[in-house]
Amino acid sequence: MSTATKIKVPSVAPTPGGGGGGDGSAGGAAHIWEETNVGNTWESAVVEDEQGRIVLQGANRDSLTALLRRRRRRLEQNDYALRNKRLRRDMIRYVYVIVDASRWMREKDPVVPPGTRLEATIGALQDFCQAYYDENPLSHLGFILIRNGEAEILSKLSSSSKPHKLALTSIGPLVANETGSSIGGGEFSLQNGLEVAGRSLGHQPRYGSREIVVVTAALSTCDPGFILTETLPRLQQARIRVSAFALSAELHVCRKITQETFGSMGVCLDKAHFREWLLNQTVPPPTHKNMSLNDSNNSNEDEDDEDGGGVSCEMVHMGFPSRTLALLPSLVHATREKTIMGRTSFNCPQCQAKNSELPADCAVCGLKLVLSPHLARSFHHLFPVPQFAEVAVAVADAAAGMVVESGKSGGLLSSAGASKTNVASSSSNAGAMGGGSLVLTNGLLVNSRQDDTCCFACVRPLLSTNAENGSAEWLRFACPECDNVFCFDCDAFLHESLHNCPGCLCA
Repeated sequence: MSTATKIKVPSVAPTPGGGGGGDGSAGGAAHIWEETNVGNTWESAVVEDEQGRIVLQGANRDSLTALLRRRRRRLEQNDYALRNKRLRRDMIRYVYVIVDASRWMREKDPVVPPGTRLEATIGALQDFCQAYYDENPLSHLGFILIRNGEAEILSKLSSSSKPHKLALTSIGPLVANETGSSIGGGEFSLQNGLEVAGRSLGHQPRYGSREIVVVTAALSTCDPGFILTETLPRLQQARIRVSAFALSAELHVCRKITQETFGSMGVCLDKAHFREWLLNQTVPPPTHKNMSLNDSNNSNEDEDDEDGGGVSCEMVHMGFPSRTLALLPSLVHATREKTIMGRTSFNCPQCQAKNSELPADCAVCGLKLVLSPHLARSFHHLFPVPQFAEVAVAVADAAAGMVVESGKSGGLLSSAGASKTNVASSSSNAGAMGGGSLVLTNGLLVNSRQDDTCCFACVRPLLSTNAENGSAEWLRFACPECDNVFCFDCDAFLHESLHNCPGCLCA
């Protein structure tokens, strides 16, 4: 009996203290697999090859270049700019995020360490909230919490990230104060969450995109009705796009709903994959022709549109308010129901009402108040930077005509002929050569036409050294418009944050 007690599998229901049972010490991990500092062998043993097939890696580890190429290939699968055709995107989005807080999320998962799945989800949603408003300054976001089979609005649709961050922070104390049932959280109800989100999105303006993002770890859903015959037709009629992400395993009902509403479905591979999938949801998806608006007035005009299939374009009234700073504090509208005392306010150009922040809808007349940078940041999705193509170069052939010269400003990897030509042609750099070193000054101009061995943006060498065997590997990407080459870090920064190519701007 003593041996059976030691190998007994703990119960699924977590204890109030958060331990997993067993004879471990109080407050510590009761099992070896609960230790978050211990690496998981299956994460390094199973990898993905160039064709996307899962293979056993064994003792050999992939180089840094192979890992970067795999990540870039995974991101390119959702890059709609690769298709080289005109796309319609909604600049204004209304998105509800459904967070599962059932008993399935209260369990620890070695795939998303440390802590429980709910704790990892809250941390990822905090980053998602900030990235969403950076990419979509004119859009709205809201959160819905599901626990004990019921759905409640955690935070309403808002154009500010402050109430959402406070609401996500309050989930932890809210869950900790639950009493009653021995299994905290209860069951997950997908239908109740979609119904609550659908009723709120149904009242939003039709020129905006209506979307629902579901994050769940449940293996089943406890619904009061038939979700595929009752809720799904209403979502399609309201043109609501549903995307879902499973932390444990894929649910067939989630896959079916995402396919019928032209959303996306994902299953968690690791913590980094979870964050990447959430960040991909910050990019406005292309408007599908079956989800387009078909009005009787302009149906003839848009009937022959091959891309949109009847997408109606509407004029949205926007105001550019003026910022005022008063000597004495006065009442300022924070929301439609709340006013605060403040000295700084933004006056609506239509009704002269004082609003506390931008972008926002005027609390009195409802006019959308924005600034010009908000519109400029939204236009980046309509005119994306073209995808850079990887340039393959034989390392042995390229290294034969290359020298590494270092100076006071750092190292520069450049071709010998190009470096000597640039230095010789510049009189200001003639005296800087000494002791076989090259001092970088403002007079030294390096571009991809003169030197294609360093990044055009950060002027760093494009060779990456493998730590295991010490071999040098090339990893560079060229812009199809200006033919300048960039490193991997600059490639990700230009496409994800800057949304502009410096080589094209200089041209």
